[in-house]
Amino acid sequence: MISVIKRHRAFLLLLALFIVGSLLQQRQFPVFEGSDEVLHFNYTMQLYAENQLPDRALRNTNATQQASGQPPLSYWVGSLLLRALNQPIVDGDILLRYTGEVVRNRWYSPHEVWNRVDNRINFYHGLDESLFGMPQAVSASHVLRMLATAWGVLAVTGAYGAAQEVFHRKSWALTAAAIFAFIPTMLYLSSYITNDTAAAAFATLAIWQTLRLLRLGTSPSRLLLLSALISLAALSKVSALLIAPGIGLAILIAWRRQPASRFEIVRDAIIFAIPVAILFLPWVIYGMVSYGDPFGFNTHRHLTEGFYFEQPRSLAEILPLMPHLYLSYWGWSFYNLVHPLTFTIFGIILALSLSGYVLGKKVTRWTSLHQQQALVLSVMFIVVFLGMIRWMQQLSFTGGRLMYPSHIAVALALTAGLYLLAGRFRGLDFPLRAFSTTVLATAGLIFVPIATQDVYGLPPFLDRAQLPALSGGIVDFGGAIRLLGIHQPDPRITADRYPLIVCWEVLQETDRPAAYSIKLIHDGLIVADRTTIFGLGRYNSPLWEVGKIFCDNLSIPLDDPDLREEPPLESATIYDIVAVVLNAETLAVDWEAAAPGGVILESPIVGQAISPAGQMTTSVTLTPSTIAFPNFARLEGYHLEGALAAEETLTLTLAWEVTASTPDNWSQFIHLYNQDGFVGVLADSLPRSGAYPTWAWESGEHIVDRWSLTLPTDLPPGEYSLQTGFYRPDTGERMPVVMGGTSAANHSAELFRFNTGS
Repeated sequence: MISVIKRHRAFLLLLALFIVGSLLQQRQFPVFEGSDEVLHFNYTMQLYAENQLPDRALRNTNATQQASGQPPLSYWVGSLLLRALNQPIVDGDILLRYTGEVVRNRWYSPHEVWNRVDNRINFYHGLDESLFGMPQAVSASHVLRMLATAWGVLAVTGAYGAAQEVFHRKSWALTAAAIFAFIPTMLYLSSYITNDTAAAAFATLAIWQTLRLLRLGTSPSRLLLLSALISLAALSKVSALLIAPGIGLAILIAWRRQPASRFEIVRDAIIFAIPVAILFLPWVIYGMVSYGDPFGFNTHRHLTEGFYFEQPRSLAEILPLMPHLYLSYWGWSFYNLVHPLTFTIFGIILALSLSGYVLGKKVTRWTSLHQQQALVLSVMFIVVFLGMIRWMQQLSFTGGRLMYPSHIAVALALTAGLYLLAGRFRGLDFPLRAFSTTVLATAGLIFVPIATQDVYGLPPFLDRAQLPALSGGIVDFGGAIRLLGIHQPDPRITADRYPLIVCWEVLQETDRPAAYSIKLIHDGLIVADRTTIFGLGRYNSPLWEVGKIFCDNLSIPLDDPDLREEPPLESATIYDIVAVVLNAETLAVDWEAAAPGGVILESPIVGQAISPAGQMTTSVTLTPSTIAFPNFARLEGYHLEGALAAEETLTLTLAWEVTASTPDNWSQFIHLYNQDGFVGVLADSLPRSGAYPTWAWESGEHIVDRWSLTLPTDLPPGEYSLQTGFYRPDTGERMPVVMGGTSAANHSAELFRFNTGS
C-alpha cells in the first residue's frame, strides 16, 4: 500500500486538490441552486421514503417533474446514503411548493450575460441558509452533495487511468488528469445534486477500460467489466450510451488485430450482453411497458410552453448558440460570472493544443495503438456532440455539461496537442504542462469560488466616501431603507439596456419582505422597469443591518420579452426615472416614500433618461429654410397643413439639424405678426411638447417637431407672418438667430408670410 501511495503520490495530491475545490464550491454554492437540483433531490428522497420510481404519467404535477424519466442509479445510491445516515424524510411535494412559493426569488435571471451578479439566486438563503428554512432538507442536501464529490473522485480516477493508457510519461498523464479535473464545469458537477456526475464517472471508467481493451485485447473479464460500466453509466443517465459506438469500434479493432473465431465472437457478444441485460435492460423494459417510453425522453415534452420543441429547430437556428455551448463546456453556470479574460486564457490552451497538431505531426511518430485510440475517442466525442446538437434542437436551453460522458476524450485531445507541441519545441515541455494545469486549477479552485461568493454572498458594503457621484435626491421608504441617489454613467439611452447605479442606506432592521423597482415613465406610461431584491438578490430585507450602505449596478431592459404590454421607447423623449419599494410577496407598493423632512412622495422621481432623437425623418415635403440659431441648431425646413383663415387649426412641422449642444432649457415661441406688428402668441412651450427639451439635444441629431396652431377668431383680412425663436423661461432672454446669414431683428425669425382674404 505504501509503495502504491508513493508511486501515485502526485496523482493523490491532484485528487486532494480536486476534493478541496469541490467542497469549496459546495460551501459557496447555496442549497438547491444547481441545475434542477430540487428535482434531483426529490427523486432521491422518493426512493428513500417510498422505495419506488416516480410516476412519469404525473410528470406535470409530481415533485420530480421532467426528472421523472431519468434512470435511477445515482438517486438510488443517494437514498441508500440517506438511509445509512438516518436522515429525516422530506416531502418532495412540500419542498417543491415551498421553493416555488415561499423562498423563490421571482426576479431570478438565470442566463443573462448583461450583468454577472444580478439575481442569479433562485431562492432566498441568507447567512448559513438562515432565510431558507426547512433545515431537514438543507441537511439532506449537504449529505447528497458529498456523494456528488465522491462521484467526481471516481471520474477523476478513471481519467487518470485513461491518461496512463495514452501517455507513457507520468507527467503528461497527470497533465491530462488535471485538465479533466480542474475545468470549472467538472468541479461544478461535483458540487451539487445531479445525475450528470455519476454518468460522467461511469462513462470515464468505461472509456479507461476501452483503452485498456485496445492495448490488451478482449477477454471475458474485460468485456464483463466494460459492459457493466457502460450499463451503470446509462443507468445514471441515458445520454452516456452515446459513447457505446466508440466501445463497439474498439471491440471490432481488437477482434481484427487478434482474429477470433465465430464461436469466440458469439461468446464475447453474449458475455458483453449479460451485464447490459441485468443492469440496464430491465429499466428500459419498465419504461416501455409502463409508459411506452423506454428511455424516459417524453417527460421533457409539454412540461412548460417553449421548453420543448416538437418540431426540432433547424441547424441555422441553433448556430448562434454555439458560443454558449463552448463557454458552458468550460464553465457551466460560471461562464457569465467569471471575468471574460479567464475564458480567453482557456482559449489560449485550446489554441496551443491545436497548433501542436499542426506543427508537431512531423516530429512525432504515431504508433498503431495511438491511431486506434485516437479513432475510438474521436468517434465517442463526435457521437456525443451530435447528440448535443439534437438536444439543442429540441430543448430551449442546454449546456456543455451534457457532453461530459466524453469529457475525458476532450481532456486527452487537449493534452495530446500540447504534447505534440512540446515534441516540436523541446524547451516547452514543462512550461506547457505548468501553464495549462496552473491556469485551470487557478480558475477552478480560486476564481470560481470568488465569483460564486460575489453572486451568492452579501453585496459589498461601502462608506460614504466610496459612493459615486449621486443625483436625484434622498428618499426614505417605510422608514427602514433610504435611497441615497442614483448615478447615471450616461443619461442617454444608447443600447437595449439602460445602466444605472442605485445606492441605499439601511435606516432600521425589518422583517417586511422588500423589493424595489426602477421605472422609466413618460406621460404616465411605463416603458421599462427593473424589479429586484435589494443587493441584486443578495441582501433580503430580513438581513438588513442599521447603517449599512451598498450600491446596485442595475441594468434596465428596454425591450423585456416578458413584458410585451409595455409600449416601445420613443425617439426624442425624456423619461422620468421613478423609484418604488414594494412588498416582495404581494407586490403591493406599500412602502411609503417620503422626503427627509417627512413630506410624502406619491411618485418619487429620482432622475431623467434621454431617448435620443438620432436621425428623425418625416414623410411630408419640407419647404427649405435659411433660419439658424448659431451654436445650437439649423432649421432645415418646415411644412404647414391646414387652411390659413380665422379659427382654423394648423399643423406645423419643423425639421431641425442640431449643430451644437446647449446645457440650457430653452423654450420656443411661435408668434403671429401683421403689418402693424405683434398680433398674438400661437404657441409657447418646450420643444416636442416638453418631451425633448433643448438640453437633451445632441450635436448631429436630426429632430422633427410638430406644433398645433389655432389662428385667432377675429383675424381681419391682410398680410401676416409667423415668426419663431427661443428664450429662457427664467429670464426671458432670447437666443440669437440669423436668416440667410443676417441677424434677425428682436431675435425673432420669420418662418413664412401669408394673406387672408376679405
